[in-house]
Amino acid sequence: MSVVGNGRVVSQGNAKTKYLTIPSALARDSNFPFEEGEQVKITIDPQNKRLIAEKIR
Repeated sequence: MSVVGNGRVVSQGNAKTKYLTIPSALARDSNFPFEEGEQVKITIDPQNKRLIAEKIR
């Protein structure tokens, strides 16, 4: 079963960089695929209005 949570897009100061927060319930789930500090590939899928994060292998 999927774990679902609501995150938030935030920025810090005047920076153009955006951060996506991930709820702790998702980050602690055994199916969460990322480790802290790990680089990920981010893809924008404009047709389906979604953002995809994948491990860089």
